[in-house]
Amino acid sequence: MNGSNKRSSSEWKVVLLLISVAVISCGVTTTLSALHVNNNNRVADGVAYHQQHRRLAATEEEEEDNTSAQQTSTISLTSKFNEKRSFLDPSWKEWGDALVQFETLVSPAELDFTISRRLPWEQDESPDKCDEILVLMPEYFARNGHGSQLNSYVLAAMMATYLGKAMLVLDAPQKNTKYPNGSMFGCPVDAFKDRKEFEQFKGNNHKHLEMKEDFPMGMSRLLKHSTLLSRGCKMPTCSSFTYDSWEAIRKAQREHFLNGLPPREVNCEDGDRIQRVIPLGGEEVRQFFEAQVQPLILDETKKREAYKWIIRLGANAHEAQVFIKLTKEAEIWDFVSALMARSGIIKFQPWIARDVAQFIRQIDLPLNSGYDAIHVRRGDKLETESRKEVVAYWHSQGYDRVQQFPTNYIPFRHYLRLWDSTDCENYWNGFQTQATTRLVYVATDDPTTVKEEIAKLPKGSDGTTIVAGCKKVKFIFAPSSEDSAFHINDGGGKVDCYVRYKRNIRAIADLMVLTKSDTFVGEFVSNWGRIIRLNRLILNDSPLVGERKKEISGNWLKKSSFAEDTEPPAFIRDFRVAFGELISPPPGW
Repeated sequence: MNGSNKRSSSEWKVVLLLISVAVISCGVTTTLSALHVNNNNRVADGVAYHQQHRRLAATEEEEEDNTSAQQTSTISLTSKFNEKRSFLDPSWKEWGDALVQFETLVSPAELDFTISRRLPWEQDESPDKCDEILVLMPEYFARNGHGSQLNSYVLAAMMATYLGKAMLVLDAPQKNTKYPNGSMFGCPVDAFKDRKEFEQFKGNNHKHLEMKEDFPMGMSRLLKHSTLLSRGCKMPTCSSFTYDSWEAIRKAQREHFLNGLPPREVNCEDGDRIQRVIPLGGEEVRQFFEAQVQPLILDETKKREAYKWIIRLGANAHEAQVFIKLTKEAEIWDFVSALMARSGIIKFQPWIARDVAQFIRQIDLPLNSGYDAIHVRRGDKLETESRKEVVAYWHSQGYDRVQQFPTNYIPFRHYLRLWDSTDCENYWNGFQTQATTRLVYVATDDPTTVKEEIAKLPKGSDGTTIVAGCKKVKFIFAPSSEDSAFHINDGGGKVDCYVRYKRNIRAIADLMVLTKSDTFVGEFVSNWGRIIRLNRLILNDSPLVGERKKEISGNWLKKSSFAEDTEPPAFIRDFRVAFGELISPPPGW
């Protein structure tokens, strides 16, 4: 009995010894793990400084590629919190005002809020920051639609930063514009001096109501000009210069470009300093870029200028080093586009954000879950830019003569084929289940015809549309409007400013919903498609950019235009080109 007890006691000692060793080992492991975590946290903090609250992290493990043929080139980045992409950025709730979600075409958590820490003119009162100025005069280009005007703004911003100039916007005063109440983008309630008078107005033309004298005119009624571009500079008075004086110089620029001369520059005295000012309209911006600036940007011998330029556009030092190693034109433009999107170059005025938010919330579209989007541009484009694409499409379908074409447009089913990637054979054999209804937002200037095309597709018992024989889809359109026009420039300057403003809000809402979708189907023929593509690009924060890439599973983001075997400098959210060019031109072109 005693011997047995002794053996039991010895055994317990061994057990206790083993437990002690395990505890010590666990403690050491825990300590090492804590040190590792703390070290990782310090690294993460450094990375977070450069990523500016962006919630994207690449998966590091190689996984088997199970994607379909259409998705094989897809590279996916998953959220840190495993959130599905939605219109509203859930992580932004931690940081700021909900209205900020509607101020830009990019999710606010993906914007770079630290640029001002890196730019010298943001740190001190640099006396020479306003010596060189490019002035954009948007009035003449105002006859064009939203996309064209936004692209001219982006192109001017790209040129100004490359040339080391501050960029200012000079809107026409009321006497120099054909638009009642001062802007091609209409007039919100905020523009009127007496809000009560506006609310009680029963007439057909709001131009008879008194406006606030200091309310922004022209393009500034739509966009809030970034200090990244303006550097805080003011429009030079330049002695007795008036708007007409600047307009005369703008008109004369065309002759300079046709004769191979640089743009005309005006020297303005500002105390003991001389300010050199170049005024350009939207058309002149394109001429100047094509003839003189684009060749400089693509000149591989100008690495130093490229480095300084990309820093001015918001890159950090590492990103600038990556950029100057790029040699392919498509790589350069995609990198610049992604950087401009992250820098928040396009930012809407507070009243635009407020009214766009109100409009979008009327759409039968959940803003906290994922959705896809299709842009079907017809209207005026059918007789101009899209005409050759329509002809090419019907020729590919076996129709030789224009008179034989079933329609004068590309049918909606063509967009659906690009969007759909369901393997219905697996579905019907029981290997794949249809879990939820897919939501697809459709933006079009021809909703009646598109809805008729959708009505002809098979329907499920719950009223959804069946696509590809097995996928349940709910198509969503913006609320109908009493105004039959879809384009802001329809009707010219005779349209009531408040009617024009409501068109403006509807268009910006469409643009925002399209840009923030999971998968987008559209094209580059329209300016709309090019603006959307720019804002769906995102820089790759990996330190391995340019190195051989890892396989990353999923289909959320695609490579943009980069080499197949290297880690790309930028990604693009799933963008499927319905027709036209597959590679986007320079940002703003």
